[in-house]
Amino acid sequence: MQNIRDENHVGKQLKLFESVNPKEKSTTPTQNRIKELQELIEYHQHLYYNAQPEISDEEFDRQWDELKVLDPNNEVFSKIGADFDTTFNKIRHVIPMNSQAKVTNSSEFNKWARKVNYDLFITQFKLDGISVELQYVKGKFKYGVTRGDGLVGDDISNNAKKMKFFVPEVNLEFTGAVRGEIILTKCIFNKNYPEAKNSRNMASGITKRKDGKGSEDLTILTYDAISKNPDYKFKNEREKIEWLKVNQFKVVRTYFFKSIDEVVSFRDEVMTSMREQLNYDIDGLVIKGKEIDLEDMKRARPIKQIAFKFDSEEVESTVIDLEWSESGANYTPIGIIEPVLIAGTTVKRASLANPNLVRELNLKIGSKVIVSKRGDIIPKIERIIHTPADAKKIQYPSTCNACNTPLVDEGTRLYCPNKECPKRAYHRLLRWIKKLDVKNFGELILKQLFSSGKVKKIADLYDLKVSDLTKLDRVGERSAQKALNNLLAVKQIPLAKFVGGFDLENIGESLVEKIVQAGYDTLEKIRNATVHDLKRVELFADITANQFHNEFHALYFDMIEVLKTNKIKIRSRKMGSNKLDGKSFCFTGPLVHFKPRSKAQESVIENGGTVKNGVVGSLDFLVTNSDTPTKKYLKAQSQENTKIISEEEYLKMIE
Repeated sequence: MQNIRDENHVGKQLKLFESVNPKEKSTTPTQNRIKELQELIEYHQHLYYNAQPEISDEEFDRQWDELKVLDPNNEVFSKIGADFDTTFNKIRHVIPMNSQAKVTNSSEFNKWARKVNYDLFITQFKLDGISVELQYVKGKFKYGVTRGDGLVGDDISNNAKKMKFFVPEVNLEFTGAVRGEIILTKCIFNKNYPEAKNSRNMASGITKRKDGKGSEDLTILTYDAISKNPDYKFKNEREKIEWLKVNQFKVVRTYFFKSIDEVVSFRDEVMTSMREQLNYDIDGLVIKGKEIDLEDMKRARPIKQIAFKFDSEEVESTVIDLEWSESGANYTPIGIIEPVLIAGTTVKRASLANPNLVRELNLKIGSKVIVSKRGDIIPKIERIIHTPADAKKIQYPSTCNACNTPLVDEGTRLYCPNKECPKRAYHRLLRWIKKLDVKNFGELILKQLFSSGKVKKIADLYDLKVSDLTKLDRVGERSAQKALNNLLAVKQIPLAKFVGGFDLENIGESLVEKIVQAGYDTLEKIRNATVHDLKRVELFADITANQFHNEFHALYFDMIEVLKTNKIKIRSRKMGSNKLDGKSFCFTGPLVHFKPRSKAQESVIENGGTVKNGVVGSLDFLVTNSDTPTKKYLKAQSQENTKIISEEEYLKMIE
């Protein structure tokens, strides 16, 4: 990818950037400040389109908005970022391919919306991808062109032909262009490019590859069409969208609203719930009216449409300490940061995933970082902006706090290798209670039983008496009886849940289910399976197969001991029952036939389906007995491939 900076330029810009602190904004519009902001904006625009961004979108928007106040007519507002590569042939756009004006809050949007006064607001997702124009002559594809400088772009035709949803031919009367975005979906990005920093930059790099390698991983989503044929014109924007669909283009999700309040409400819904379920990144909504205005489109920033951006999910902060979170055998780094507000929540802690990430970032105490929160409970540290010279190195724990065994640092995980470590044994007990969803048997009870030595392994739970629990602090007879009743109420457990409940390293219930689906549907069959057999199971390779084989055999007799209590049994899959094969289900609201809800989820697995905990993009069915428009209901309703059914309808599917 083209990089126009030399070391002196980088140093100059970095120093300039460090001097810009939102808390230190000048209250008077000095020429020096205007010049600083203009240079910063142009510099960071270049990085966004041609290299790796160094600041968050929120920080860029802050600089942009400040310059707009200080110098509304600054020349930077009439320019667009360019994504040129000197090694590609250049193609002129059908009409200029310019940037959009933007607003970042409801009051700004209201002001714009009242000014344009539309009776219909056409609303589309604003994709965070690579802009592309597909040009056609008499229905035949001719060129695929990047945005470039807005007037002329790079010819990426050969690569475009390999992308998903590329359309080689359209209506023969059409000569003109189709506009869209090239994206790298989250699932493909995570699967094929785990080392890359973000999907947009990876998509940009693939788009510009001379050999076309990886282009098949990219997807083209379209949102606009422009006809040059005077006898073949679109009546309005809505007709364009229908034309794109008829000609087999994959169209960006499009919604139609009649009022300003509806648009604002929809933005809130997308930002807070729908966005995290998408398989691609979006950073706002694009709003326009139904009338086509080609002259407006030729402006550097059209005024008849606008980008209604989301509240930022990336902010800047400083690492002030680092803690190691302990869970079972694993030690996970957690960054303690200066408190910042992200999407309405004050954040003080940010995940770092594993020791390798700390090393790759070259993170230190005192580093200025970008923190993101994209649907995660604990936000993540994404990248470093700057590390001062006096920053302190991160200290790594070397021995286990519970058994003093030297820790093993594999890069992707830091852990205690001692199989007899008390923390590992306790975590297995806790995992079992949670896996079986045993109510009233919390850590207050479990910790005391474990510390006293009364319960050391899962089988010991089934020898407990009420008197054993009433001896514990703050546990009365009624609470003790309720806890044991709930534990013993679970009489049968599906095989995958049973094995998964033993807390095998890196092997959860969903992976065990793959083994069961492969025909190893009894404990004995799993025990007899060789590593070679396991490697043939979906999602299992050398490391996973070996790890599962070793972990399972180490715990096999503990599993048998649990079954010998005769208080629980393994419920086998109904042989030949594949009625739900390939289908996914999510349950919401109170159920009548299935109590507790876990029984409904188990029935899905027994019949060959999969269970989702939320309304994700790939969900096939949302099962609910209510038509109340809850968040899950509304999400499912907005997804073309998700069907909402009742519990009775679900029962008919498995009869």
